[in-house]
Amino acid sequence: MVSFSFGCNDSKKTDNTFEWNLDREREHNANRNDSTKISQGSWEADIGNITISGEPLINGIFPVPEYSLLDSTFNGMGSWGDWTGIDLESKKIVYHSIYVNRNNLNKAFIEDKENEVFFAIAVLTDSVDQQWFSHTSLSVSSRNYPHFAGQGFVKTKTNKVDFVSFLTADRNAYAIVNMRLFDLRIGRLVLIAPQKDGTLRSLQLDSPVMSYEEMDAHIKLLLKQDEEVIRFFTQANNI
Repeated sequence: MVSFSFGCNDSKKTDNTFEWNLDREREHNANRNDSTKISQGSWEADIGNITISGEPLINGIFPVPEYSLLDSTFNGMGSWGDWTGIDLESKKIVYHSIYVNRNNLNKAFIEDKENEVFFAIAVLTDSVDQQWFSHTSLSVSSRNYPHFAGQGFVKTKTNKVDFVSFLTADRNAYAIVNMRLFDLRIGRLVLIAPQKDGTLRSLQLDSPVMSYEEMDAHIKLLLKQDEEVIRFFTQANNI
């Protein structure tokens, strides 16, 4: 089980729920293009760690505005998952989730939860590198704040499942998995089963808003008890 989380809080106002619309998006875009609005702290941190890395997309370094210009709070985001894989018959299920901590953007939608998962993916694989974990990776970024993004991959012996996901400030969330688009408003959990012939199968599941701890327990329960999920991952044409 692996978890990563990071956070900062450079906003002075924390009392009001934050609302987003096109006018605020235009304001955000203007701030991006205004050199006087750029966060020097973020810039210095990012250029001090320039590497040509990131999969499936290279993590570019862009100047970003001060988060506090949006009159809201950023309280961190992170990831959670099982990189070693859960046993299911002779195969392994590797899963990842991407979450955002409670803040003024989401607090009206997540009740008393401390964080919310906006995307979770579980992938059937026949190849797990127990030493270096080269079979999978995940990274998250808040540099599009007040929007959030994450990406990663899971490898099999002959294939690779790439994914990119994002949550916007107006509560739209999407994921692209090997160029298949998923609207996460109808379900934040996506299952992927690579096939012996090189094709893929997907199953998108509806779920209430969950913290990463709740999503972790939910996925484990599905893999133990849910007949549809077990059947999906154990079909004869799967790898």
